[in-house]
Amino acid sequence: MSAPEEPEPCRTCQEFDLDEAVARSEHDGSRETDCRVLRQRHLAADHDKRSG
Repeated sequence: MSAPEEPEPCRTCQEFDLDEAVARSEHDGSRETDCRVLRQRHLAADHDKRSG
């Protein structure tokens, strides 16, 4: 029996994660928070779930 295939990563989620990491490296806490909030909204709207 083969392992279940993992879903293809969401490009929008990946972009939010990358933007957040860049903001963190630049010590831009406000932008870092914005990225997290926007990703949460994206998850709720497009994935019908919230990360947690």
